[in-house]
Amino acid sequence: MRSIVLANQKGGVGKTTTAIHLAHGLALTGQRVCLFDLDPQGNATVAVQAMAEAAIASEEDLEGLTPVAQNLWLLPSPGDGSTLARGATIDIAKLQELVDRMSDRVDWLVVDCPPRLDEWGWAGVQIAEQVLVPVQAEFFAMHGLSQMLASLEAAAIEFPGKAALRGVLPTMVDLREPLAEEILEDLRKNLGNRMLNTVILRDTALVEAASHGTSVFQHSPFSKSAFCYAQLVKELADG
Repeated sequence: MRSIVLANQKGGVGKTTTAIHLAHGLALTGQRVCLFDLDPQGNATVAVQAMAEAAIASEEDLEGLTPVAQNLWLLPSPGDGSTLARGATIDIAKLQELVDRMSDRVDWLVVDCPPRLDEWGWAGVQIAEQVLVPVQAEFFAMHGLSQMLASLEAAAIEFPGKAALRGVLPTMVDLREPLAEEILEDLRKNLGNRMLNTVILRDTALVEAASHGTSVFQHSPFSKSAFCYAQLVKELADG
């Protein structure tokens, strides 16, 4: 089983959107995928709720997981869209046990974390082999990113075999903006081969899909965002 966690200490960079579409995109290729929503806000859980409601239970249901689509299961958020109890903590050992049990039944584990490296964020980093860092394509994108990458380097040392940086993913790129190419070039110059080839373009279809509780692959399969996330799936699956 391959595992990857979406992490960034900055919110609003398309982290949850990317986690959902990476998971569903991989499932559409025939891979068996589990999406862990470790964000107490439960955004990923809410964003696929219509898919989960329509899903037909599989004969191979995975214990404790919710079927979302063919080849795709969800571990719902601990908050599940509501307020998490004050003082609630995460049992990392129990979470790791779940990962170990499903390791020979699932091809991919995709983990969505909160927009901060708190207890829940570190839990995701500890259980995943690789880390994907989405960054919004803006001039302030590098601000704080170096600290994030340094934290991941430390985590990779502390947790051998985990938290290796898979790459940085530019998101919300608007090619109609004159500075878009300049920003991308600046990111490539600073990040080098740590930046993925895939670029996620800004697209209202993503907002529409989320409002319907589904992915853009179902809501608008011929949209530019569907094409972008299909490219991401291919790049990560092949790499």
